[in-house]
Amino acid sequence: MNKTPFLIPLLVCTVVSAHAGDTTFSLARELLNEKDYSLAAVEFRRFAMETEAPEEVAAAYLYAGYAYLQAGKTVPTREMLDRAELADTQSLYGNEVALLNAERAYRARDPESALYFYDLLAEPATPESLRTFALRRSAAIHCSRGDLEDARRQLGRLPDGTASLQALDTYAAGQDKSPYVGGLLGLIPGAGYWYSGEIANGFRSLILNALFIYGMAHTAYEDQWGAFAAISFFEVTWYTG
Repeated sequence: MNKTPFLIPLLVCTVVSAHAGDTTFSLARELLNEKDYSLAAVEFRRFAMETEAPEEVAAAYLYAGYAYLQAGKTVPTREMLDRAELADTQSLYGNEVALLNAERAYRARDPESALYFYDLLAEPATPESLRTFALRRSAAIHCSRGDLEDARRQLGRLPDGTASLQALDTYAAGQDKSPYVGGLLGLIPGAGYWYSGEIANGFRSLILNALFIYGMAHTAYEDQWGAFAAISFFEVTWYTG
């Protein structure tokens, strides 16, 4: 599954200066749209070798890096981004290179490198949408590592981070809950919900299970075995769920 389709809107570069009618470039874009990422990367690399404009070379390698990233190939992604950075003599695509490097490191499970590049994108001069994305991504990495204070610091830098900070507080409040204790309490209708803080769902579970159990007992007492079987089926489904 492709995990980074959202990167295309964040990539400011669209190779607008490239020859729109160029066969190689057109094929590369077509393959990218068809999600044939490995072949698209090859065609973008071919275009980079055919064109003589430095900005087009940099942009083509940037797109090749994106295509490789979508294909899950983090090693050639890094190589393409290095080439894009070398060709970008006018520093046109610094944000784009940093973004793709951050995502590459994130995919490669290298959180330290990912945080480094996200921090580069979190500067005030970065476009707001990209800066917001970088700060939230950085906060998510800190959360996954248990660094809640660092995550809170990153979210506090958002233009309007109130909702994000509230979500983080909700997440932090559940960190002291043990899944093992919750699982054991879940054997008692409603208790698992109460332990996790879902009070209303706990009472709903208790009431519904009680009604089903009463129905099972009553139909068994009245020798209504067909109704007993039906009610038992729904109760077992509800209880185990």
